[in-house]
Amino acid sequence: MEKGFAEARRTEQILIVDDEAGIRNLLRELLQKHGYRCRTAADAREARAILEAEPFELVISDVNMPGESGLSLVRHVFENCPDTAAVMVSVMDDPQVAREAFGLGIYGYVVKPFDLECVLIVVENALRRRRLEIENRLHRETLEKLVAERTKQLQVSCERYRELVETLPGVVYTGATDWAIVFVDEKVRDLTGYSAREFLSGEVRWPDIILPEDLPGAKKAFRDALTGCLQFVREYRIRTRSGDAAWIQDRGKIVCREEGKVDHVSGFLFDITERKRTADAIVQAKEEWENTFDAVPDLIAILDADHRIVRMNRSMSKRLGVTLEEAVGRHCHELVHGLSEPILGCPHGRMLNSGEEYSAEIYDERLKGWFHVSCSPLHAPDGRMIGGVHVAREVTALKETARALRRAHAELSQLIEAISSVLITLDSKNRIVRWNSHAERVFGFTADQVRGKRLEDCDLRWQWGRVCDILARCRDSRAPQRLEEVRFTRPNGKQGFLGMVFTPIPREGEEGSYVLIMAADITHRKIMESQLAQAQKLEAIGQLAAGIAHEINTPTQYVGDNTRFLKDAFDEILSIVRGYGALLERVKSEQPDHPDVRAIEELIQEVDLDYLMEEIPRAIEQSLDGVGRVAKIVLAMKEFSHPGVEEKVAVDINKAIENTVTVAHNEWKYVAELVTDFDRGMPNVPCLPGELNQVFLNIIVNAAQAIAEKTGDRPEAKGTITIRTRKNGGNCEIAVTDTGGGIPEEIQSRVFDPFFTTKEVGKGTGQGLAISHDVVVNKHGGTITFESEPGVGTTFLIQLPLDDSNAEKG
Repeated sequence: MEKGFAEARRTEQILIVDDEAGIRNLLRELLQKHGYRCRTAADAREARAILEAEPFELVISDVNMPGESGLSLVRHVFENCPDTAAVMVSVMDDPQVAREAFGLGIYGYVVKPFDLECVLIVVENALRRRRLEIENRLHRETLEKLVAERTKQLQVSCERYRELVETLPGVVYTGATDWAIVFVDEKVRDLTGYSAREFLSGEVRWPDIILPEDLPGAKKAFRDALTGCLQFVREYRIRTRSGDAAWIQDRGKIVCREEGKVDHVSGFLFDITERKRTADAIVQAKEEWENTFDAVPDLIAILDADHRIVRMNRSMSKRLGVTLEEAVGRHCHELVHGLSEPILGCPHGRMLNSGEEYSAEIYDERLKGWFHVSCSPLHAPDGRMIGGVHVAREVTALKETARALRRAHAELSQLIEAISSVLITLDSKNRIVRWNSHAERVFGFTADQVRGKRLEDCDLRWQWGRVCDILARCRDSRAPQRLEEVRFTRPNGKQGFLGMVFTPIPREGEEGSYVLIMAADITHRKIMESQLAQAQKLEAIGQLAAGIAHEINTPTQYVGDNTRFLKDAFDEILSIVRGYGALLERVKSEQPDHPDVRAIEELIQEVDLDYLMEEIPRAIEQSLDGVGRVAKIVLAMKEFSHPGVEEKVAVDINKAIENTVTVAHNEWKYVAELVTDFDRGMPNVPCLPGELNQVFLNIIVNAAQAIAEKTGDRPEAKGTITIRTRKNGGNCEIAVTDTGGGIPEEIQSRVFDPFFTTKEVGKGTGQGLAISHDVVVNKHGGTITFESEPGVGTTFLIQLPLDDSNAEKG
C-alpha cells in the first residue's frame, strides 16, 4: 500500500493558496521534496482561474486573504470540484473559524506557525482519505450500475463491496433521513461497542447514542447540507456501550433521486477521539505555559523589534506597578527606565543588531537593583527577526555576596602573598592550583606559567626523589608529612635548602585529596648553624690549643733551661778535662810507665773521649734548637687560636699569617714551597683574630690542595704558595697565590656559595670559602676576590679596612 501511495504522489497535484510568498514557497518546497506536484496562487481569484484550467487532488488555502476569503474559496472548490480535497492554514487559533471550516468539509486545519512534519501528515491523510472516498463513490456508482446491468453478479459485487468496506479506515454506513440505519459495516462495533445488527434492527438508534448537548449541532449540519451542496462533515460525541465518550467525525452525502427527493444518506464515520485529545492537550499545554510564564519570579517580557512590549508576566507587571493591558504597546525604555530612548548598551538593542542571544548585568535606578538581563531572538516563519524574549533576574543580593566574597578573597590572597613561605596547592592529579608570589621568587616561575601543570612537569631543580616519596606518603597516610634540608637550585644558579611540610586537604565529592606544600628557604639558617658549629669547633680547638700550649710551655721551659745549664756546665767540665789532659801529658813525659798513666789512657780510648768532646756540644745545641721550635709552635698555636675574643682588636697581620703558616705547615710542606713577602711597615689591623686566622688557614689549605691535585702528593717538583701583604690606601691587602690547576670558568661564580664544593666526600663541606666570605665582607667590612687561570693558578685577594674606631689595641 505504501508503494501505491508513493506512486500516487508522483501524479497527485496540489494547489497552494496563500497571500504570503514565504508560506507558499515553504509548502511547495516541502511537498515537492516528498514527490507531489504543486502550483501556487496568491489569492482566491487566481486560484479559481487555475482550478478552471486544470484539475487538482488537493487545495491548501489560507483563511484570511485579500479579497475573497479562504472559506469562500473552499466552498467553491467543494461545489465545483467534488473530487478535490481541501486543507486550511491560518494564523488564527479561533475555534469558531475552525468549526466553520470543518463544517464545509475540509480534511485538516493547521495553525501557523506550523510544524512541517505535521503539515506533511495532514496532507498525506487528506489525499489518502480523498482517494478512499473517490474509490468508494466510484465503487458505489459501479455497484448501482452492476445492479441494473448485471443482477446475477450481485452477490459477488456485494462481497467485493463488503471487503472494500472492511479495508476502509472508517465505518461505512447508509441511512435514511430519519437517522434509521440501512447499512453499516461490522467495524461499527469497534467504534461504538454495538453490533451492526443492533443498528440495522432498530434496537439501537444512532441519535440515541449522540450526547444530548451535541445532537442539535449534528442535526443542523444535516439541514445545512440539504439546502446546500448535499455534503456534510459533522463532529460530535457518542456514548459507547462501555459508557465512554468518543469523538466522531461524520462525513457524508445526501443522495437524491432524479426528481430531487432524498433517497438516502451515505457516509463514513471516523473515530477522532485521539485527535481531539491532542487538540485538548495543546490547549492545556498552552494554559500551563501561560501559568508557568506568570509563575516565574523573574521579570519576563516579549518585545517587538521597536522595543514595544507585546507581553509580560505577572512578576514584571507587579514590579512595575502596571497591568498587562497598560503595558502592551508601550516602549520598554519608557515604561521600565523612564527614558525617551533605549539606555546605553541596551541588551535588546544589542540582540537586534547581532541577531544572537545577548546578556548583560545592568543597574536600574528606578527599580534600585542589579539585574542579569538576557535577550533571546524571536523569528517569524520566514526567518525574519520580529522581536525577542527579555528575561531579567534580580541579582542585587548576589552582587553583594559576590562583592563580599571578592573582598574576602582579596584579603586572603593578600595574606597568602604576605606569608614569607612558599605555598603550593596541588589537586588530586598533582596539578598546580595555587602558586604564591614567594614561590615565584624562589623558583623563578610565575603562577601563570605553572598553573594547571602537573608538579612533575615543572622544571623545578630540587631533590625530586625525596619530594615525590614524601608527597605519596602524605596522600596515602592522609596526614601531614615534614621534609627537612631539601637541596634546590635558585633561578640564579645558586644552591640552597628548603624545609617542607606536606598537608592533605580533603575535598568533598572527590576521590583524592588536595595537598598544600609549605616550604621555607632555610639556607641562611643552615649557614648560620654551620658557622656556629664551625665557630664552636674552632673555639673548642682554640681553648684546647691554648690549654695544650700552656701545659707544654712550662716543661718546655724546664727542658730548655736545663739544657742550657747542661751546655754551660759541660763547657766548664770540658775545660777541666782539657786541663787534666795537659796534666796527663806532663806526667806521661816524666813517668811513661806509671801504671796510672796507662790506666787513664786505656779509659780515654774506651770511652772515645775525643768523640764525646766533639758531639756532646753539638747534641746540646740541637736539643736547644728543637726546644726552640717547640716553643715557637706552641706560641703560634696560642696566638692562632685567640679563644673567647668577641670584639675586634688591633693585630699584627704579618705575625698572624706567620702563625697560620706555622700551624698549617704539615698541609703544604710536602707539595709546595711557601714564600712570604710582607710589608713590614704594615700597621696593626683591627680584626677578629681567631676568625681571620681561620680565613687564612682556609685559603692556604685550599692552595696546598689545589697544587696537590695538579702535581700529586709526592711531586718531583713542588709548587709554590706566595703570601704577600701591602698597605693599599686605607686598606690592608693580603694576596695568596698558588701554582695549582686554577678554578674552571663555569664554577667561578659559585665559589663563595654555601655548601658548594667540587671535592670528594670527606675532603670538603663547601663551607670554607663561604665562611671566609662572610668573615671578610660581613664581619670586617672588607672584600675578598680572586683571579684564576685554569692550568696556571689562582690568586685570592683580601682587602681589610685599617680604620675601625671600635677595635681594641692588641
